[in-house]
Amino acid sequence: MAEASTKKTFAVAMLVAVCCAGLVAGTAVTLADRVQANKDRERMANMLASAGVADADAVEMRIVELETGRYVSSREIGPGTFEQAEAAGDPALSVPIPDDADIAELERRERYAWVGLVREDGHLARLILPIRGMGYGGMIEGFVILDGDLITVRGVRFTAHEETPGLGAEITSAVWRARWEGKRIYDAEGSVRFEVVPGGVSPRSPLREHQVDGISGATITSRAVTALVRFWFGPWGYGPYLDRLASEEGMHG
Repeated sequence: MAEASTKKTFAVAMLVAVCCAGLVAGTAVTLADRVQANKDRERMANMLASAGVADADAVEMRIVELETGRYVSSREIGPGTFEQAEAAGDPALSVPIPDDADIAELERRERYAWVGLVREDGHLARLILPIRGMGYGGMIEGFVILDGDLITVRGVRFTAHEETPGLGAEITSAVWRARWEGKRIYDAEGSVRFEVVPGGVSPRSPLREHQVDGISGATITSRAVTALVRFWFGPWGYGPYLDRLASEEGMHG
């Protein structure tokens, strides 16, 4: 009798343990889904704010393989939703950057990146591209918005940084960001010419269409922003993608 009672008690305990484990696992999955949904909403909100788009449905979110410039699905990358910032630290999802190419001081570059496309009347109107690089105080992160010509800056938004308040932190200033509008990333030969100029752009500069006034007292931050833009719009960043996209949009030939 005692043995039967012990077995019954053990069976009940096991059943409770299994039920609890199931509840914990289910809660963990639910929370993970909720956290991921929040990350997706934050990413979309930042892209929408950057592009000045009020309607989330107006932005087509795609993942790009940076080396080839082709679009991929998240299923091709692996299980779960692709997180670009985390991928940069994952050896399976990133590559080391050669010293001579690492002007943004990233050390490693993710293999894939999120991009946002906005179309109007069937034509590409804006392209939203995440950028990041080391600044004076730490990592600077943000987005550049290009016009449909894939050369002209429509806007910029910096979403995270550790720059000095009142100095380098002015990269978030609407007044300074407005100076980017209409500037051209590339020259006629396709070379990256964009530059933030410490001390200000000379009205006589032959490159002024590519140049933005630097931030007073923040020379290192100004140079860091130049470096990160040039990195991401070069061959180690979005260069292959922009070439491919231009061809697909009929901009070549």
